[in-house]
Amino acid sequence: MLERMGRPLRGFGDGTANVVGAIFRGLGGPGRFLQDFLNGTWLGHSLHAVLVDVVVGAATGVLLLDVLRIVFGVDGLETASTWVIGLAWVAGIGSLITGLTEFKDTAPGSATRDVTILHGVINFVGLGGFAVSTMQRLGGNHDAGFWALLVGYLIIGVGGYIGGHLVFKYGYSVNYNAFSKGKRAKDFVPVLPVAELPEATPTKVSFGTTAVMLVRRGDVVHALKETCSHAGGPLSEGTLRGDTIECPWHRSVFRLADGSVVHGPAASRQVSYQARINGEQVELQGPHT
Repeated sequence: MLERMGRPLRGFGDGTANVVGAIFRGLGGPGRFLQDFLNGTWLGHSLHAVLVDVVVGAATGVLLLDVLRIVFGVDGLETASTWVIGLAWVAGIGSLITGLTEFKDTAPGSATRDVTILHGVINFVGLGGFAVSTMQRLGGNHDAGFWALLVGYLIIGVGGYIGGHLVFKYGYSVNYNAFSKGKRAKDFVPVLPVAELPEATPTKVSFGTTAVMLVRRGDVVHALKETCSHAGGPLSEGTLRGDTIECPWHRSVFRLADGSVVHGPAASRQVSYQARINGEQVELQGPHT
């Protein structure tokens, strides 16, 4: 049902994603670092999720203060409720910006993008209710501010439900490799003759049922899981940049030595393996986390 509701917004969603992507590209290098910050690369997971917790928690706190004031007649709560609804509104702006940063990397024409733009539009409307409530409280009209808060809170609740749908059905903003067990080896296992591994060329090999990307630099071989932790992009088709590999889909950058994230949108490190050259064979052990 949510997919059908979001489909009419597809054109708007595609246009929004294109505009957000163009803004980051236009900012050049600083835009790359800003995107890393907004994606939560430095945090190890989505910054958007953290800010959403602040929004919902603060709004719930204000609702409680209003109930205490209106229903139970507790005095002196007006200033506190004004500050806390202001916090909810400011955090909501942050969640909107971080959400748009993640949204731009969804696949065009996909159900994920359709539902995500529906989620964003509904939360934007709910955030408007928080803004109205804040303005009314600053003007001393706390009763009207309560009703604006209540409407916004209910709308945000619907948006939150859709956000949960995105995470639990589509794995949105979840480590792509989190539930992919793949082959595990305590001992080194041969995967490829050395002669078939070109120098400084990302190469896909099979490690049991797991696809692994190898990069050879002389006698040193680096090994990372083939599927990017952000959205499953093929790292062996990516671009080598010094001691890193850049995913071809959304330009996440990982360090070859250990899979740590250098640039987002990925927030989770890439699964890495111990690799060595033993005689005429390249061998793998792991994975290592």
